[in-house]
Amino acid sequence: MKKITFWSLAIVLITLMSCKHEKVYNQVVKDETTGEDIYIGYVNVEGLKADIFKDFYNNGLHNYEPNDSLVQALKPYLDDITFRVIMGTWCSDTQEEIPRLLNVLYTAEYDPLNPEKFEMIAVDKNKKAGNINIKKYNIEKIPTIILYRNGKEIGRIVERFTNRPEADLLNIVKQK
Repeated sequence: MKKITFWSLAIVLITLMSCKHEKVYNQVVKDETTGEDIYIGYVNVEGLKADIFKDFYNNGLHNYEPNDSLVQALKPYLDDITFRVIMGTWCSDTQEEIPRLLNVLYTAEYDPLNPEKFEMIAVDKNKKAGNINIKKYNIEKIPTIILYRNGKEIGRIVERFTNRPEADLLNIVKQK
């Protein structure tokens, strides 16, 4: 009987520990100033396809055509690149730039569905992400797209792409 109790307790503890670190995605809250629904915290591409962001997501994917030669030049550099995107679903720059970024990444055969390689965190107008502390990312404007190589930041795009998304990304990944 003691063996069964020990193993039962061990399984319960392991389950509780693994649940504690599980991320919650696509959490909807009401914007305090507008009363509109926005995302807060971790967001994934599936969330961007939902009602809150769907029109912007679809427009960015279908109305932007990446430059194929720039995408092909970018593609080999992306193998060891990870992204962290701090954004606001209520923000017009996010609504324009993030779908274009995703379009470029899909075209380059990069997998933004993989949370190990591509992380999005949605903030409110006060740049708060619910229970996620984003102060360490030094966010001044959103969206902010941070690129990492081997866990080290190699560059960021703040608010808007300067040129075409694929050109800006290529400039960052080629520098270091």
